[in-house]
Amino acid sequence: MLANGIAPRIQTFVNKRNIAQLPQVLRLIKNQEWEKRCGDIGREFSFFLHQGSCDGENRKLYDQWITREDIALIPEELEEMTLRYFGKGSMKEVLGQTEEELYDWFLDDFSTGDIVSEEPVFFIDSRFNVYPNYESPSPLWMLGNLKEDGAERVLECYAEKRSPAQHVLASVPACELAKSCGHPHSHKLFGKWDYKNFLLEEYCRRLYIEN
Repeated sequence: MLANGIAPRIQTFVNKRNIAQLPQVLRLIKNQEWEKRCGDIGREFSFFLHQGSCDGENRKLYDQWITREDIALIPEELEEMTLRYFGKGSMKEVLGQTEEELYDWFLDDFSTGDIVSEEPVFFIDSRFNVYPNYESPSPLWMLGNLKEDGAERVLECYAEKRSPAQHVLASVPACELAKSCGHPHSHKLFGKWDYKNFLLEEYCRRLYIEN
């Protein structure tokens, strides 16, 4: 990459299982001299860490989700790089609030949601199944199959919010998602948007998959 004028960027997803290994990531960055080598080609090396969203395969790591006390395990230099990348002043701004705080906040949120856009972006998998490019592709978001259903029916499903997740998002208030699926005493850290989508997926799974 460097030989072709491309600066590497490292994105690290952290949880309780791997956060203690961050010093190894810092050693790798230093041993490879990526900051200097990127500077030599007129580029900037970027590193950032966060917990990611709790959906798809990452949902299986909910029990390993980081809490506030884990922030102390982040090496200072990696914290500085992360804050610089996101343009934030503290790791709390990057990693969000506790689930307990967000649960209380969403109890007063009676809004629903809508992802329909005039310029939508779709994800099409190797089997030609189509999903909104919004969350991890799953049956909960599936709009149809491009070969079997055709583009018109797929677009109608999207516009009319007929995928399970779109239907729940548009019809179930955020406060109901929190009451049904939130954990009021959890100290796990989430961004507000990521937490709402975690609640949405949990609600949909209970409604359409686990039942």
